[in-house]
Amino acid sequence: MIIRFFLFVLFLTTFLHASVVNNIKEADYYCSLNNKDKNLKGLNRFKSLYIKSMIDNDNNLRIKALQGLIKCSKKLGLAHNEYDNELYTLIGDKKSSSKAHKKKKNAKKSVKLLKSRLVKVVLGRGYIDFFFDSPIKSSWISTSTLKRKNSYKIIYDIEGKLGFKSKTYRLKSVKYLKIAQFTPNKIRIVFEHSRPFGTNYKIKGNRLSIYLGKKSTSKQVARKKELPKAVPQSVENSKKVIVIDPGHGGKDSGAIGYKRKKEKDIVLAIAKRVYKKLKNAGFKVYMTRRGDYFVTLRNRTKFANRVKAHLFISIHANAAPKRSKYLSMKGLETFYLSPARSERAKRIAALENRADMENLSYYSKNVFLDFINRAKTIESNKLAIDIQRNILYKVRSRYKVVDGGVRPGPFWVLVGAQMPAILIEVGYITNPTEAMRLMSPYYQNLIAEGVVAGIESYFRNSKR
Repeated sequence: MIIRFFLFVLFLTTFLHASVVNNIKEADYYCSLNNKDKNLKGLNRFKSLYIKSMIDNDNNLRIKALQGLIKCSKKLGLAHNEYDNELYTLIGDKKSSSKAHKKKKNAKKSVKLLKSRLVKVVLGRGYIDFFFDSPIKSSWISTSTLKRKNSYKIIYDIEGKLGFKSKTYRLKSVKYLKIAQFTPNKIRIVFEHSRPFGTNYKIKGNRLSIYLGKKSTSKQVARKKELPKAVPQSVENSKKVIVIDPGHGGKDSGAIGYKRKKEKDIVLAIAKRVYKKLKNAGFKVYMTRRGDYFVTLRNRTKFANRVKAHLFISIHANAAPKRSKYLSMKGLETFYLSPARSERAKRIAALENRADMENLSYYSKNVFLDFINRAKTIESNKLAIDIQRNILYKVRSRYKVVDGGVRPGPFWVLVGAQMPAILIEVGYITNPTEAMRLMSPYYQNLIAEGVVAGIESYFRNSKR
């Protein structure tokens, strides 16, 4: 029975790999033809493969997909600057994808020169020395603490590569020291103990010295102070980066609602209020758009990743599918990225995804449902719950509002986000009562207050 199971797994793995290889070959074939319909089909197939590469974190597939997107775009006379730039960041050549592929090895070597490699660890009495193969900078180091019952951790994240396998040490000063490659370009060093303790560090050339205890011989010590007694909330908030995404914009009006009001205008007004309140609370905040212009769904999370956001909040307004349901359909709901479990979630997602996906094939629209990166799904769900609850608390102080709940959904705008990401449907723009409220600055303000309170609640809960 066990042998059969492993044979099945082997078959499935081979099948999936073959499926990807076949898709690449077919897409490449379509792009080589002198037929625009076939070329477009090839372009869409490469888009599908690109999505899969992002979700699977597969850089080899991502490179092949980008090379195909560039080739098909050229054939169709479409802009491909974004694909060129992204390919360049991966393999170090702005020229044609074929030349870039030949220089891939050299590009990798040049990238390695930019990152220091941790090659040696020396345990001292009350301190640990970490030796790198080249000088490091303090700007490459960030620290954080994690408190749990009977467990206290101080975490150092350092830009660089680990020159050996993950290691765990038992120390006299603390229970454990753990060293591992946290992300492809980041080393994580964790000190763990059963009770609170402090650390300081100093840098001298290619050596990082971390001191355990209250004192340090370094004047450079510390950006990381020993267990501050009280940190003002605004100071804590200033470490958090949040991206607010007003849905639609420009040529994409979103839903058209009661009295011909456009979704893109209402959600921008609400997003600006959220932005202002978050700034006042001390957060570092960005918006994907500040005016009436179009931003592709793909570029919204790409921007959030670039500014290293901690949270991505997309704001939208809902719409009933047909006139007969304008009065009956109402309420506020919050979504997080996950394969849709209901027709309702699929319908709403299809509406919000329309701007970027109207030309894509069925495969393109659904490929990520089976390959969603679930690393942030749980945190996104928690964030959605906190925000949904707090918005309802604020708006229900004056209005009767239906709770549409927190739901999973296949929203294209959330694909690729490297942080907890949610989409809020603030109400039905096609419902006369809700549409009038959504146009009201007072109601918009209540929603904004709820979003901010939900974000603060999420960060508080994350510390526990």
